[in-house]
Amino acid sequence: MNSQQEYIKRTLHLRKDLLILIIKIIIFIPITYTLVEYEAYYSDKVILRRLVYALNVFLSSNIIISAVRIVLLSWYKRRSLYFHTSSRGSFILGINRITSVLNAVVIIFSIMLAFNIDPKEFLTSITIVAAAIALIFRDYITNMISGLIIMFSDQLTLGDYVKIGEYQGQIIDITLVNIVINNDDDDIVMVPNNFVFTTNIVNQSFQNSRKVSVEFELAINNAMDREDLKKRLGDLLDQHSNEVMENSMKLKVLAVQKDAVRYKVQFTLTNLGKTQSQFIKNIVLNEVLKIGY
Repeated sequence: MNSQQEYIKRTLHLRKDLLILIIKIIIFIPITYTLVEYEAYYSDKVILRRLVYALNVFLSSNIIISAVRIVLLSWYKRRSLYFHTSSRGSFILGINRITSVLNAVVIIFSIMLAFNIDPKEFLTSITIVAAAIALIFRDYITNMISGLIIMFSDQLTLGDYVKIGEYQGQIIDITLVNIVINNDDDDIVMVPNNFVFTTNIVNQSFQNSRKVSVEFELAINNAMDREDLKKRLGDLLDQHSNEVMENSMKLKVLAVQKDAVRYKVQFTLTNLGKTQSQFIKNIVLNEVLKIGY
C-alpha cells in the first residue's frame, strides 16, 4: 500500500470514528438533560437512576477519550503529510491500545456505580491487595510498558520483516504483552516485549525487505575454496533470474571452527514474498547438502 492509499484509508477511518463520536454525543445529551431536568422523576426510582447515571458517566468519559484519540490521530496524520514522512502505524496502534485500556477502566467504574459500589471505598479497601497483585504481575506490567514504548517509538510496526534474537519473520501484531511474528515456516511466534530490549534487532523493512540471508556450515573435509563456492552458488542463483536480482549475491565466512566452516550467503529477491523467499532458500540449502556429500 503506497502512502497516498494509506492516507486515504486512515482519513476514512477517522471520518467513521468522528461519526460514531457524534452519535455518542447525540445519545449523551438527552440522558444528561433528563437527569438534570427530571430529577424528581427519579426520586422514587433508585435503581433506574443508578443505571441511567452509570450510563451517563460511561458516555461522558468515553466521549472524552474518543475525542482525544481522534485529535491525536488527526495530528499524527497531518504531521506525516506535512513532513512527508512515512506513517508506519505503530503510533496509531499505541493510541488504540491505550484507548482500549482506558475504556475498560471506564466500563468497570460504570458497573460499580450501577451496583451502588463506591469506587473510592473500593480502591481504598483493595490497596494492599492491589500492591500484592502488582508485585505478582510485575513482569506483565513491565511488558505492557515495553509494548507502549515499542509502539510509540515507530521503530517496529505491523508488516515489518525482522530478526529478533533467533526469531525471524514478519510482524503481524504488537500487543501490550508480546510481538507476534509469522516466521518463514508459517509458525506463529510470540516474543515478549521485554525481550526486545535485551537482544539485537534487525529490521530489514527499514532498508531492503527483499534481502534474504541463508547461514550454513560445511565440514572441514568438505569445505571448498571461498571463490569456488561463491561461483557455484552464483551459477545456481543465475538459473533463477526471475526470482533473484542479478549480481546481488554475497558470500561471507562467519567462522572457522575446529570441525566446520560457517558461511552466510545473501541475495536480493526481485519481488517481496514469503513463498518466493522460502523457495530460493531451499534451493540454496539443497545445493549445500550436495556439497556436503
